[in-house]
Amino acid sequence: MGLKKFTVPLTDSDFLDVKLKVEKNIVVDFSLNYRAKICESFFEIYRVDTAHGFLHEQRFWITPEPIPVPSMERNLNYIFNFYLNQIKENFKRYKSYFEDRMKMR
Repeated sequence: MGLKKFTVPLTDSDFLDVKLKVEKNIVVDFSLNYRAKICESFFEIYRVDTAHGFLHEQRFWITPEPIPVPSMERNLNYIFNFYLNQIKENFKRYKSYFEDRMKMR
């Protein structure tokens, strides 16, 4: 299947950018990047991916540094779907954390 890239609109100002590399119906690499338009500018808020050779997340309201995430013996198909759903369910909270940290409210 190869590499797929697409954007999932969450609201008019919140977007989830997806990059997904699949081989034989198995996820081998991915990135999920939640970004939001705040005060007419886009900001990265939260990201989870397999870049740099390991599974990690970046909580931009805390630090841009990658935070390793244990895979707990799960395959990347499971992990991708878990984080996809997590972001969809929690993006408003993440945005709130980011705005509070950056004093944008």
